[in-house]
Amino acid sequence: TSSASGRHDFEDPAKKEGRGSGGGHWRDLRGDYSNIAILLLLYTLQGVPMGLGASIPLLLQERGASFAAQSVFSLVSWPFSLKLLWAPIVDACFSERFGRRKSWLIPIQLLCAAVMLCFADTFEGYLGDGSSPPQVLPLSIGFFCLYLLMATQDIAVDGWALTMLAKRNVAWASTCNTTGQTAGYASAFIGFMALNSSDFCNAWLREPF
Repeated sequence: TSSASGRHDFEDPAKKEGRGSGGGHWRDLRGDYSNIAILLLLYTLQGVPMGLGASIPLLLQERGASFAAQSVFSLVSWPFSLKLLWAPIVDACFSERFGRRKSWLIPIQLLCAAVMLCFADTFEGYLGDGSSPPQVLPLSIGFFCLYLLMATQDIAVDGWALTMLAKRNVAWASTCNTTGQTAGYASAFIGFMALNSSDFCNAWLREPF
């Protein structure tokens, strides 16, 4: 279009098309809705152990753990900083019969469930009580394994997103990552801390029923 001063104002045809058709961005997602739902689910599952891990320092402090012990537990998140080291292995090693990404995702989820089940009976003991101090080392080892599994899953899901989504929708992978991980992290952190609080359980779960 031309203005009165003779200058030409150019408008992006994609924006013009999107405005006229009710939003081109959402229309471009047709055919990828199920893929985005899968990515959101995987990233949400990925955020759950991270949310549980974030609640542990608060419980350790409440139960008298020293700052040195809490600093040891802070090392459990290192796998996400170092995952670049084994990312090529995740991308290159797989079973063609089972699938490039499923070769990693399904075993990782099974191992994650196994670690959590193993922790179920001993978790309270590791946190300690009034008579015994928290056992930070086994807690750190267990959550380090969970973070290692989730970092490996992150590699596999990120790579899968590049081939799962249409090229025009690849940018949505980062949105799914942020949204899913945040949802899993927040739900696990808030849910665990709430259920661990006797005041919350007495006020909202026991008395009403």
